[in-house]
Amino acid sequence: MSFRHAKARQPETIRTVQKDLTYTNELTEDLSDILRMSGPRNWIKYNNVCKFIAEIAYHGFASLNDLQTLGEEYTGIIQIDHNYRTAPSKLLRLSAIILEFGGERLYTKVLNNLERNIDRNDDIVPEAKLKLKTILQCMRSSVSYVKALHKTLFYLNSSKYQISKRFTGINYILIRHWMKPDHSLYGYRILGWVTFLQLVITLALDSFESWKESKRKTTGRNSSKSCVRLSNTQQQSREAPQCILCLEPRVNTSSTPCGHLFCWHCILDWLDERDECPLCRESIKKSNVIQLRNFV
Repeated sequence: MSFRHAKARQPETIRTVQKDLTYTNELTEDLSDILRMSGPRNWIKYNNVCKFIAEIAYHGFASLNDLQTLGEEYTGIIQIDHNYRTAPSKLLRLSAIILEFGGERLYTKVLNNLERNIDRNDDIVPEAKLKLKTILQCMRSSVSYVKALHKTLFYLNSSKYQISKRFTGINYILIRHWMKPDHSLYGYRILGWVTFLQLVITLALDSFESWKESKRKTTGRNSSKSCVRLSNTQQQSREAPQCILCLEPRVNTSSTPCGHLFCWHCILDWLDERDECPLCRESIKKSNVIQLRNFV
């Protein structure tokens, strides 16, 4: 028997994800407080891992015990396979969880390792290295476009909200589907088309900027000069001061009111969890952070 007629719609799926996010954020804060007891150095170094552990533990516990998450129980939906006939296996659900919360990290890490291997391989000519790095950069920047396209499809036809569910074929159905409210979903379809239009405009602008940058670099420069410039840029990146949060060379250096410097995205992610400076604990808000221009 197929349960396709009981397919969950956009409102139920979104409320489920939001409810689960509330609980995982609370669990992340608890893990962060426990980690703080091991000392400030370990807390600064491993605090970013707390959220990943909380997400895997929260969703993994429900999957291993054949339970609904609290968000799924709240909205009255359950997971079902791609044929809408039976519950997905534990292995399939765990695979979806790992892809959802660790897939992008793994994808980025693989691309970074490939780029480092290309740099170290002396058998590859400089022109080929430059082209391979361009391909890797396109693959790295394509993540945001894929997310936007996926979100557009969800708003238009209520397919899959998470990309991991699209890979694994897992769907959501309403347990009490005969009681679902009969309200209009045109607002979500309009939002889907707006999201798609925004994606097209962003892609066009980024392509135009890339074309202008490529034209500017190639005008009056030969390929050898380009390779030398790329090598100098990499050397400067390796010598750049480190961000205390990610322990990597600072990118888009930003300053807090207390005068400490971090990566722009690192300090904003930090302030999502704590309204205080990671070093001196002075109370700050996102609006107080200033991104420094022309500063390493």
